[in-house]
Amino acid sequence: MISWFSRYQKPLFIGTVAIFLIGTFVGLGGYLLTSSDSSGAVAKVGSSKIPYSIFIARVNQYADALRNRGTDVSDQVLGQIKQEMLRDMIVEYLLARKAQKMGISVTNEQLAQDIENTPAFQHDGVFNQELYFYAVRSIYHDTPKAYEKMRRRQILASLFKQIIYQSVKLVPGEVREAYAREHKGSLKNYAKDRAKFSEQLRQAQALDILNYYLRQLVTQIPIRSYLKQRESGA
Repeated sequence: MISWFSRYQKPLFIGTVAIFLIGTFVGLGGYLLTSSDSSGAVAKVGSSKIPYSIFIARVNQYADALRNRGTDVSDQVLGQIKQEMLRDMIVEYLLARKAQKMGISVTNEQLAQDIENTPAFQHDGVFNQELYFYAVRSIYHDTPKAYEKMRRRQILASLFKQIIYQSVKLVPGEVREAYAREHKGSLKNYAKDRAKFSEQLRQAQALDILNYYLRQLVTQIPIRSYLKQRESGA
């Protein structure tokens, strides 16, 4: 298994497969334990702490993106964003941990390429180190070293998700049968819809596999949330 992951790691890293796992593991809330803590973390996954500063920076980025598209970000909407962002970050930590245990790693060259290709760190399309340092400190209120650790974890989680997606193999008969079930036995538009439906079926199966791993992980790794404490200013 590890050799298979290693063989596909590089092409998956530079490939264009979309991250399709939006809404992954919506039942995660049932495994969260609310606790008191004074460490400045928003959550703890095993022994790893998710810094509140990183969490709130990502919440603000997402909220700003919604506002730029004309969406009214009310207090209720912002609360939902925070809940979903916390869930997504916890899933990210879990998947990165699983990826490491399966022998997947992110090289320094891969990390450097990711940072250099980030538009926020570029001036006129070229990576600018001073801009990188300034952006990391002003947006995430953290050091470049801490940011790079976070990005390495995000890339690991993305690699794992992409590998799961690539592992799903469909046969024509399976797609045809699933399409017929979806359309109450009708195959009238099967030829026209086959490519799009195949992609949807592949994503659905990949989500099932991913959620299988996550269900295992959340029973093995304690997860604690400090969001209420952080938000109350305690």
